[in-house]
Amino acid sequence: MNKSSLWLAGLALVLTLAGCAANPSLSTTSAAGRPTPLPTENGMPVNQWYMRTRDADGSSLLHYIAEYGVESKPGNTVIVLHGGWGAEHSYLLPVIKPLADQYRFVLYDQRGSLRSPARPPAKITYASLIEDLEQLRQRLGLQKVTLMAHSMGNMLAYGYLRTHPERVAGLILVAPVLPGHDVGTDQAPRMVPLCVTDVWPEFSKADAEAFVARMERYRRDSNDRSIRIAVDEGLYPADWAVHHPPQTDPDLNALYVKTDQQKTMSWRIIFTAVNTFCGSNWRKMAGGEAFYNPDVAQSILGEPDYLSMVDAAWPALKAFKGPVRVIVGTHDYCDLGPTFWPKLVTTIPNARLDTIQNAGHCIWMDQPETFTRSLRSALQATISR
Repeated sequence: MNKSSLWLAGLALVLTLAGCAANPSLSTTSAAGRPTPLPTENGMPVNQWYMRTRDADGSSLLHYIAEYGVESKPGNTVIVLHGGWGAEHSYLLPVIKPLADQYRFVLYDQRGSLRSPARPPAKITYASLIEDLEQLRQRLGLQKVTLMAHSMGNMLAYGYLRTHPERVAGLILVAPVLPGHDVGTDQAPRMVPLCVTDVWPEFSKADAEAFVARMERYRRDSNDRSIRIAVDEGLYPADWAVHHPPQTDPDLNALYVKTDQQKTMSWRIIFTAVNTFCGSNWRKMAGGEAFYNPDVAQSILGEPDYLSMVDAAWPALKAFKGPVRVIVGTHDYCDLGPTFWPKLVTTIPNARLDTIQNAGHCIWMDQPETFTRSLRSALQATISR
């Protein structure tokens, strides 16, 4: 057989196989019999897809959705809201992995975040993020949802509860921001939310100043942790303070960090030192600077009615009769101590607080086993069955 004949025979074989794929026989269909197994990511089955939405002005968006864990069963679905504004979902995968054999966790990148870019004329607003979440609930075919939120994602959970209270089965608030914006008064100079005056009427100027002092001490401790780790990693010399006294507030990164690799290490160390209890597990902090889009926060925080919408979160929480579970670390900058959540939960009808010792904002990185037990208990209490 000459080369031309071989080429034609090969082409015929390819076309035959293509025809079989396009027009499967009964035996081929019967052999398949069931859907293709889901791929896995981080050891969990995952179904990835894009939700298509269209805004009132006609702009269309694609929202990245990832369903992790077991196949859908009545009541075992949890929608997970990442922090930010402007972060993305993948840093929460270690949170859900230990329980992915029991629940279906639906994670997604919110509008404008990493995998869900919102290009003009699409708008990034608080209201649009709430509507996107409502669209997701509808696409999933859920009558009610259990929402699990982390950090600023809790503000989205509050907003959704305020807008669609009849659609919320339960809330799991992990390292939550407080429900309301910070105000300045004689009694509360700064960094104290409006809701505090409701649950802590005797809250004094001295109480506020003590809280601010704790926050400042936490900032200094976080900075010291990051410097110690950077010295251990060889990013800064051990005698840096001899040449640049700490009271001068030197920019050590500008003085010593040179390469892109070193800059990335330094960023990860500083970020972990702020968000965890000890910072030594900084290599486990996935992602990086590009995983956060500050334009999202700038757009939302710049809305004229944003603060009024935020302050409406507390009345919505107080009126909610469903289960609310709050999980907070003792060293979380959102509420050091915690100081305010112990009082807030007493005013929410069906709320419970679980405080985890020696844990920061990313609780699961400091106390993984304790956190998983707490989350399992919260899921059992809040899942709509």
